[in-house]
Amino acid sequence: MHKAIVALENGYFDFAEAFSGSGTVFGEVVFNTSMTGYEEIMTDPSYKGQIVNFTYPLIGNYGITGENPQSNKIMAEAMIIRELSRISSNHSARTDLALYLESAGIIGLHKLDNRALTKQLRKHGAVKGGISTEFLDPDEFITMIRTSPSISDSHVFKSVINNEIRTFTGNSDNDLVVAAIDFGIKQTIINDLLKYFSKVILIPFSENLDEVLANLEFDGIFLSNGPGDPRIVDNISFIKNFATQNIPVTGICFGHQLIGKAFELGIDKLTFGHHGANHPIKYIPNGRVYISSQNHNYAINLESLTSNQDWNLTWLHLYDKTVSGIQHKSLPICSVQFHPEASPGPNDVNNIVFNDFYNLIKEYAAKK
Repeated sequence: MHKAIVALENGYFDFAEAFSGSGTVFGEVVFNTSMTGYEEIMTDPSYKGQIVNFTYPLIGNYGITGENPQSNKIMAEAMIIRELSRISSNHSARTDLALYLESAGIIGLHKLDNRALTKQLRKHGAVKGGISTEFLDPDEFITMIRTSPSISDSHVFKSVINNEIRTFTGNSDNDLVVAAIDFGIKQTIINDLLKYFSKVILIPFSENLDEVLANLEFDGIFLSNGPGDPRIVDNISFIKNFATQNIPVTGICFGHQLIGKAFELGIDKLTFGHHGANHPIKYIPNGRVYISSQNHNYAINLESLTSNQDWNLTWLHLYDKTVSGIQHKSLPICSVQFHPEASPGPNDVNNIVFNDFYNLIKEYAAKK
């Protein structure tokens, strides 16, 4: 156990106890309202560059099963919780949370007022922050945070993607092939795509992507989730080019935002983002409300969407009326902001979204 400090660039700080790891780490601080799923959250590549503050007061109570990671390692920069559970009440647990983080060299903090920290993030937004067991002077450490890199200073996704093209075999009932562009794809997304499509070719996003795609046979393009700021990503003209050639394009989260950017829709950074498994969204086609899992700090601007005659709003976030899903009126493009593969209890949203993806690609494949 080490004494530690957590601080934000706005001057807020608090002292805590590090139950795993040591050293100093910087990142964008966000809060997550999920009651469970900490193993999936910490291994989600979309959290690269971020320090995750969990609002649920007791974390670690069912340990780590090793069955649900979304990547091959912990991706979040650090974990902040109110209290660490010393008991792992799960017959499937292979280890406890503290040992899991310690073995990966990840700092975990508890025994602080993380409700006060959450209120800071709600008021001031997802801001730069840091954790340290080395630099405990608040003024010195806050100065270090203010001079640390922003998540918008680099393409964070480059640090989480596999640089090799990989092929996965899935549903044998059809011969539909999807080219999935990897910005930091979650394992569960791959698993769900394989339930619907015969083959998924996972391709890392790169500057020569057009050349790579030109040498492959596929029926549709899927744009994955990923970390970082979508507004700084270039070389995405292929999105519009393929859609205008009637090759379907779909996406989730980061991929959804890139679709908006490719078609010159506005992209906003939300004040504190959406991070949790309890977000209500309305599916416009049937008017029903569903519960979704979300993890993003950016969203397509609603006004830019509704003022554009080419797009339909398909999903609406009911907390703050932000865009949660879109579909082009004439081109084969649809995408969602939330994470249907996460299935935060019910599977209704998962079924709707992946069926929409599948039907869109199937329809246009039949026209070839």
